[in-house]
Amino acid sequence: MPKHNPKSVVVVFVGEKLAGKEMASRYLARRHDFASYRFSKILVSILNQLKLPISRVNETNLAGALRERFGSGVLAETIKSLIQASGRRRVVIDGLRHPAELESLRRLPGFLLVYLTAPLEVRFKRALRRRERVGEGSFTLQDFKREERLPTEIFIHNLGRKAKIKLVNDAGLKELYRQIEEKIVKSYRR
Repeated sequence: MPKHNPKSVVVVFVGEKLAGKEMASRYLARRHDFASYRFSKILVSILNQLKLPISRVNETNLAGALRERFGSGVLAETIKSLIQASGRRRVVIDGLRHPAELESLRRLPGFLLVYLTAPLEVRFKRALRRRERVGEGSFTLQDFKREERLPTEIFIHNLGRKAKIKLVNDAGLKELYRQIEEKIVKSYRR
């Protein structure tokens, strides 16, 4: 009897900071056994090795330096190599931010681009609560808006327009998870 060969699916989240990409990725990993990869994990690892603070500005500067020196798709190519080495057929990637990353990843079997967004005020409140990066707990709304113009953030809306699926995360986790089931899980199970 031939072995069942499940269809590949690579869900790639693009969206503004604190829109909920990490929560959505965790949900797919936990609930549907997706292997999870984050662009920022690579940057945080390097910053930790260098003993530099984990801040959005440091991540932006590091990403810019890597892209300038090694090509705009270097982070996506790193993740792509990890995925291919893992052999996993269900994968979720959190944090696409550059057109070259899209071009690299869209060649993966089962590629599905998902735009995950939330209103600015909702995301700002999440930053104040989260305090994951240096300074987040003391941000003003102006600081938050200024970060929206960093080089790592400027392509997000255009990339989002290319997504096949759009999720709006403005009504809590239960609603986000419902949207994931309805719009993502059903799409790859067809």
